[in-house]
Amino acid sequence: MSLRVAPGDTPPAVRRRCVIAATRFELACHPRFPHGEPKAGPWDSWSTADELFVACGPGPALAGAGLAWALSQGAVDHVLGIGIAGAFDEACVEIGTAHWVAWESFADLGAEDGEQWLDFPALALPGLPQSNRIGLGLPTGMTGVGGTTASAVTGCEATARMRRERTGADVESMEGAAWALVAGRFGIALWQARGISNRVGRRDRSAWRIGEALKGLGALLGSTPDI
Repeated sequence: MSLRVAPGDTPPAVRRRCVIAATRFELACHPRFPHGEPKAGPWDSWSTADELFVACGPGPALAGAGLAWALSQGAVDHVLGIGIAGAFDEACVEIGTAHWVAWESFADLGAEDGEQWLDFPALALPGLPQSNRIGLGLPTGMTGVGGTTASAVTGCEATARMRRERTGADVESMEGAAWALVAGRFGIALWQARGISNRVGRRDRSAWRIGEALKGLGALLGSTPDI
């Protein structure tokens, strides 16, 4: 990524990587998260010499806006999105494990047409991808699962089956596809890693294993070179 700097201007600070997550707890899984108090601003953020860490908040709207703000702060080589996610029953993904995400989709962006669901590509609206499957980057030698992003998290078995059948995703989160759209608009690669905390389906908070998911995510990030 090249920057044009007029004569006499001071080049902007270059941060090679932006690490973004919905919450500080998820950011803290990164082995180089600097901790401490966040900088004052519209989003909680922390910075090192070559990295910007941002807690954007949950959901596609906050995720997209937060990453767009982060990418406006200086030159970025690539984005790493991290966090926890749920896994669909049909996917071969165990709770407590962590995985790279190879592609993203939107679980609930589209329109109802009677009893039929229309994904956004069928609506032919400007400004959106032509396919509801957005490819992501992967660290060298890594494989990944399929992801889907929901504004409203799945809370029943019927919705889980419908979203799995429609998207083919293995895991569900609330941010990944929004990050992918924004990174794509900026022409920047996005990698995404998710720790698995629960099964997608009936909402049962007593069954969530968030601590195990965060531990698995930290182990994955710590064992992956150059993240």
